[in-house]
Amino acid sequence: MNLMNPLRSVSFLALAVILHATTPTLSAQALKWHATSQTRLAAPGETNLHFAFSLTNISAGEVIITGVRPSCGCTTAKLPPLPWHLAPGKDGQIEANVDIRGKRGMISKVVFVDSPSGTNMLTLVIHIPEDRARNMELALADRQAVFKGECANCHVLPAVGRTGAALYVAACGVCHESDHRATMVPSLVALAKPTGRDYWDQWIRKGKEGSLMPAFAKDQGGPLTEEQIQSLVNHLVTTFTNAPVKVPSPQAGTR
Repeated sequence: MNLMNPLRSVSFLALAVILHATTPTLSAQALKWHATSQTRLAAPGETNLHFAFSLTNISAGEVIITGVRPSCGCTTAKLPPLPWHLAPGKDGQIEANVDIRGKRGMISKVVFVDSPSGTNMLTLVIHIPEDRARNMELALADRQAVFKGECANCHVLPAVGRTGAALYVAACGVCHESDHRATMVPSLVALAKPTGRDYWDQWIRKGKEGSLMPAFAKDQGGPLTEEQIQSLVNHLVTTFTNAPVKVPSPQAGTR
């Protein structure tokens, strides 16, 4: 259950790059940065990540840094009192801290460093692994949990208004075609049993109690309309062409 919307993070970073491209940058002859982009991998249970960007004034004159502007409230910056006067040959450091509580996946943050002569952009990229054990515990306790709270960002919102193949990718492929799917989540291209319209309809509509498979029908607490379910069944029948068979309800059978 990815609790984070990666498109939002990527879109913000793209906007920041566009804005930065139209802003005068501090002269390359004035400041030398050890790096203007850093990447971190969050450890399990970690709530805050620390970054440090080192710089040197390599010009013959003083550089004055008048401010720093983090891209959002979860990112804070630390540096000497402003305005920061950096003498020729002087080294310095700007620190940044990112609060990653409640976030998952890859996120990108930006810190803008302002001076009368221009702006530098520091990029912070963070990879936050999913807590798979916790997610599986939640799903086994309530298989409909994937449609609730922050989990809905990945398991409900992408499916809104979609039908057929596009709906399959958004609602099914996200789990069944993932390279890192749980061992109890089968690959639909490798089912060792015949399938058909009734088979797919029942699994989509009702899922299976005691498993990770939720019920997708609205009247079962899921997000899909009848039209969406039928379009998904049509796609599965034509894509996974095992011989049709009348199967018992998934509630009573095994997958």
